[in-house]
Amino acid sequence: MKIIASSALAWALVLSRGVTPAFGGGKDAAGDVPQYNTKTEVDFVGTIVKVREVSRAEAFAGIHLTIQSKGDAIEVYLAPADFIKLMDMPLRAGLKDVTVIGSRVKFEGSDLVLARELRVDKTVLSLRDEKGFPNWLWTTRGTTSGF
Repeated sequence: MKIIASSALAWALVLSRGVTPAFGGGKDAAGDVPQYNTKTEVDFVGTIVKVREVSRAEAFAGIHLTIQSKGDAIEVYLAPADFIKLMDMPLRAGLKDVTVIGSRVKFEGSDLVLARELRVDKTVLSLRDEKGFPNWLWTTRGTTSGF
């Protein structure tokens, strides 16, 4: 099994491209960007229906997936686009048997899963640690940010 996770080299490359590890300024109805919560973790398998990139000007900027699982369309936030591109994970509509582990949160009135792990075939992309801290922010582990 191939495991893809962030590393010092990956982080250095992201920073060298001028990418900031931020999510933009969007907020949910309560006025806050929801945080990863291990108590709301879900695990599901499905087919990617849509892959889209949200601009840096919006909250949860980066790569989003719509995954069809057991008749439901589930919106999933992965990570900043440069991080996903750096990890070289081939994502496309129609990809089947994709497994997601993440925290289901409410954002702007809808459900959104903040992915911790993405599995495609025998490849595992580790996006967050067990507590939900983003791997793309590994240099700031001492802060309280936990998107």
